[in-house]
Amino acid sequence: MNNLGCCFLESGINFDLNTVCDCCISHGDGRGLPILLQNYNGELINWEELFDKKEQRIKAQKEKTIYDCEGCYHLGEYNFTEERKISDFHFSHCRLCNARCIYCSDEYSGTNRNYNTYPVIKDLIEKGYYKAGGEATFQGGEPTLMHNFDELVHLFTQNGTTVRIHTSAIRYSETVEEALRQNKGSVVISLDSGCSETYQKVKQVNAFNQVCDTIQKYASANNNNVIIKYIIIPGINDNIKEIDNFFKLLRKYNIKKIALDLEVQYARNHNNKDVSNHIFLLVDYFEKMAKTYDLQLLIYSFISYVLNNRTIKKSNTIKNKFLYTLYINKHRNKEKNIIYRR
Repeated sequence: MNNLGCCFLESGINFDLNTVCDCCISHGDGRGLPILLQNYNGELINWEELFDKKEQRIKAQKEKTIYDCEGCYHLGEYNFTEERKISDFHFSHCRLCNARCIYCSDEYSGTNRNYNTYPVIKDLIEKGYYKAGGEATFQGGEPTLMHNFDELVHLFTQNGTTVRIHTSAIRYSETVEEALRQNKGSVVISLDSGCSETYQKVKQVNAFNQVCDTIQKYASANNNNVIIKYIIIPGINDNIKEIDNFFKLLRKYNIKKIALDLEVQYARNHNNKDVSNHIFLLVDYFEKMAKTYDLQLLIYSFISYVLNNRTIKKSNTIKNKFLYTLYINKHRNKEKNIIYRR
């Protein structure tokens, strides 16, 4: 018998564009996103039928890892129960956004591509299929632009579910700040820069000061639950000067947690084989700065993806910023690896 599984197969749900899935994880060779409902647009759900589908999938998983889950990093030893409840929620269906990040798909346009999930979750709770103690993750697009976003966050926090919101922070939300203040939520803000000029290159909107104001408000409410993210984008923000400016901002707003990642298409296209060595050196420098500033550093998936096969060792010159900058520039040895192409 196969003892592999995860909480999402049993008690997770992900609202995606036109589909409802067990989770929001996509991984190797197009796998992931196990679909429960097709052609979905916010309709009320027959929960018994949905759990029947989940049970069929779990039964197959117990025999042999199902195709959608093969290679997933969440898969591990897991004891399934017979409880028919949802405790972990993902909202990935909103394609509205107030930024135009160069690393995002063109599908995140100004059109109204999302649907209202508030009545669906309310129905889930009222019919007894809800289990407190899990997490609701909002991503997108920009989640604060979702239908009934404030009401949905309140619904979760008042019923024992914590919320995690991946936001541009261009739009300040009193609801988000209150969830932070009550220690019922956290935010991940991908700033990707240390100055307004670079921010505009990455986000393609003029909102750097606006975002910094929002960060300050959220951090003042609960700086333990505010994570500021830096996505390395070759040819744009992959230099020590920008990283230094980024850390100066973190100190200014008393941030305690940061995240580091690598632009997804760059990571996938290079496939661990010909990533420019200066990327690895920048990661080393980022780790050094996090330690210097006494910050908790989270390494996200695509950085981990390329670090698994790094070939260059850490340099002893990292203590001398001038020499280290020269060392990093020296390793920009393949132009195709340092020029970002969308």
